[in-house]
Amino acid sequence: MFNRNSLLIPKPASKTVLFSEVVVVVETFVERGDVFLLPYLTSGPNATQFPNRKPSKFKLSEVEQQLAEGLFETASIELESFKNQPEELFYDKDGKPYPSTVERDRRFKIVSNLLALGDELFYPTHGAGLVAKVVTDLGITQSNAQRYLNLFFRGGRNKNALIPNRGRHSSVSKSGGGRKVGRKQDGFKVTGINGKAVLKQDKDYIRRIAKKYYVSKSRKSIAQCYQLLLDEYYYESRSLQSDGTYRYVYKEPNELISKWQFRDWLPLVLGLNRQQIQAIRRGHSQHKLNFAGRTGDAAPNALGPGHVWQLDSTPVDIELVAPYDRRVIISRVTLYVIRDVYTRSICGIHIGIGPASWAEARLALFHAIRDKVGYARECGLHISKEDWEESGSPLFLLVDNEEFQNKISESVTAHMNINVLYARAYQGNDKGLVESSFHMIHAMMRNEEIPGFRYKGLMGRNRNIPVNTACLTPCDLKKILIIYAIKHNCTIWKEDYPIEQRAMFDGVKPVCREYWRWGERNRGYYLSKPNERELYLNLLEVGELTVHQTHLHLKDHAINYSCDFIRESGFQDKPVLKGKIHKTLKCRYIRSDMSRILIEFEGKLRIAKLHSDHRIFVNMSLDEIKEAKDHWAAVKQVHQNDVLASQSNLSQQMQGVVNKAKLAKEADIKELGISNNLDTRQQATSVLAKEADAIESERLNEALLDHVTGDATDVLPVKHEDESSVLDYQTDEEEEDEYNSLLEEMLNNEC
Repeated sequence: MFNRNSLLIPKPASKTVLFSEVVVVVETFVERGDVFLLPYLTSGPNATQFPNRKPSKFKLSEVEQQLAEGLFETASIELESFKNQPEELFYDKDGKPYPSTVERDRRFKIVSNLLALGDELFYPTHGAGLVAKVVTDLGITQSNAQRYLNLFFRGGRNKNALIPNRGRHSSVSKSGGGRKVGRKQDGFKVTGINGKAVLKQDKDYIRRIAKKYYVSKSRKSIAQCYQLLLDEYYYESRSLQSDGTYRYVYKEPNELISKWQFRDWLPLVLGLNRQQIQAIRRGHSQHKLNFAGRTGDAAPNALGPGHVWQLDSTPVDIELVAPYDRRVIISRVTLYVIRDVYTRSICGIHIGIGPASWAEARLALFHAIRDKVGYARECGLHISKEDWEESGSPLFLLVDNEEFQNKISESVTAHMNINVLYARAYQGNDKGLVESSFHMIHAMMRNEEIPGFRYKGLMGRNRNIPVNTACLTPCDLKKILIIYAIKHNCTIWKEDYPIEQRAMFDGVKPVCREYWRWGERNRGYYLSKPNERELYLNLLEVGELTVHQTHLHLKDHAINYSCDFIRESGFQDKPVLKGKIHKTLKCRYIRSDMSRILIEFEGKLRIAKLHSDHRIFVNMSLDEIKEAKDHWAAVKQVHQNDVLASQSNLSQQMQGVVNKAKLAKEADIKELGISNNLDTRQQATSVLAKEADAIESERLNEALLDHVTGDATDVLPVKHEDESSVLDYQTDEEEEDEYNSLLEEMLNNEC
């Protein structure tokens, strides 16, 4: 937030800021919602065009809003060195004021009389009458009075800001024109170059270059920033070359500041120390993660085994191969580690294929909670229960937002009764215990010379060593990590171990396993032992279904399912009230096979299968279903483009039939007219019914005839458009004679 005498500096990229130059806050009237601003720079290339104008009025709310949006930044006012002196230095040794001091006091008297007007100075109710009266009584012009006021405001309302620049105490040598007067430069006797004193304008140049290139996203070096300083502010002339570059002619050496002066003045003009500057150059997140101080004090927050667990993941620094062909390198593998804060034991280790995700974090948590004998057996390693005892469900689980901040993982809290805590962004000390596990595991791989490990600093051909030596599959790496976890928990002596004093008196050594057993006996309030089947079901991904009459729709994935039990229960019946929101049900599934899901209904899990409309997705994963939908969408688009012409032709054919019918009706009306007494509907129905019966009778005769001649066919002759639509009806006698002759022919053939 800014205050009176603050500097407001617009950022270079800001285009919608209220003001485009550096201004100083002169006065703020909160009750009126106004703030008065005055241009600050009066010399140099960015000097204001009207330095002696009155302060301009702006809306306080607009300035505060743009400050909150980051369109400009605030700074404090600094007086020149010859003005920023103790009061006793403005008098000679006899106690007489210097001429510059007398002039300062005269100007300050004028300014004091003007400031005594209060609000009238900024909101004149009598025009300029009161100000004119004051300056007339003091014997000066109104323009000079305004100039003194502006000097006073630009100096932060400091009386010494009214000292003339040509005063007695100027630090600039009159003869040297800014020549440095301190210690001579190295090589002065040979070159005769002593350099230049750093003046106010030079500080402004340094500040601009530093903010633009040194402490910005550019993060250029000091040498590069110094060269840019010379290119922008310390040249006599420059000319554009044919290749688009500029050729500079710099000022003579005694008018240039040196690179070391530029380096020394950087923190002073920025108002920061060098540690703060380096923190800005690193970036906030990088500084917080790797350089900021950490407490390392998480252990006292845990009161027993299973009270607090930490889970985190990282890409593992090792090349792994595929089990089906060990010549194939797996592109990305993620290491998951779960540790108990109270005992520092490793409770779970998992290797996931691909980037970090909830699907892999779920398996890591599942293997950490379950019995470790079965987990090791699945990996092809036989251990006893005493080798790795650390198991059970914790009370609190500290994780990152990456895997657990979503709807599909809500079963951890809803069904597992685990309280999930989220670490703060870029705060490495929140999960310092599990973060240190990655360093330990990578150090173990390096010390044991595990093939495929990516050593740091490999150059040239050596960069291919990890790929050429890789031979471990993910299952092989799991075995190694299980062996390491057992070694860590059972044998490693922990220095600076946060063990309770009572445990130490009971003879517990600073070893994770011994402290875990002691904690289970004396602090076993937090661990629970869930059934493995229930544990697995509870850790499935969670989704939501909307209930429809014909199907159950899985939201966010657009897949339909059906469940006979839910349908027969009447839950899918259409609601009586119109416009009612669809009912919803919770479900659980695994991404690798969406053929069936488990629906939470009436306190039990019911199996639902894919609806017949979506049976093409059988045995597909979510990713495969998405790819299939994208594929069919593309095929549909191609099909629609292919049939555009045929659709148009069909429409034209339909319209042709309609047009002929219209013409035929007009011809009938013109030829026969319309009789209102004729029951046309009943007559037409009767005629058409007789016509249909005649057609069927004709088909039967043809079928019998083909059967007699041995040339049966299912294909009926097609009637052409030019043929009459009304059949020639046979009389009863003719039909009977034809039928008798047909029977006689059939009997002769059978004989």
